[in-house]
Amino acid sequence: MNIRLAVPGDADRIAQVHIVSWRETYHGIIPTMYLEQLSHDKRKHGWRKSLTEGPVFVALDQTNEVIGFANGGPSRGSKGTEGELYALYLLKTHQGQGIGKRLFDHVLEELRQQGFSSCVVHVLADNPSRFFYERFGGRLVFEQRIERGGKQLMEYTYRIML
Repeated sequence: MNIRLAVPGDADRIAQVHIVSWRETYHGIIPTMYLEQLSHDKRKHGWRKSLTEGPVFVALDQTNEVIGFANGGPSRGSKGTEGELYALYLLKTHQGQGIGKRLFDHVLEELRQQGFSSCVVHVLADNPSRFFYERFGGRLVFEQRIERGGKQLMEYTYRIML
């Protein structure tokens, strides 16, 4: 397993992993109809744009296939010295092997190098992956209700000190 910076040619596979991992992660949390309508073309276009805006890290399996990704940057909710983990998704078949932690560490190191002193991450309260952030130093600092697919959900914001 290897982690590297994503290149423009990775956008298609990142979009695929993004959709599959959303469906795996949020099944039973977000309405199925919402998950089924996720568009590969829209995600691919979004990732092409994201790859020009800042570093995205990808995890590769033994065949060099993208199996996960993570990215971050300045916090979208505040100014100053706070960064944000925008996304960290890994196919379910590769979870529990330390790959997610390695992706997370790459983003945190990138945020440190950019001069941020902390990092926030937003995660659905019903997402069992939220415990991942708690395990690695995340402290719950904010809760809010959001809507996805017509369903009201609780979203937690964790802060990790860098």
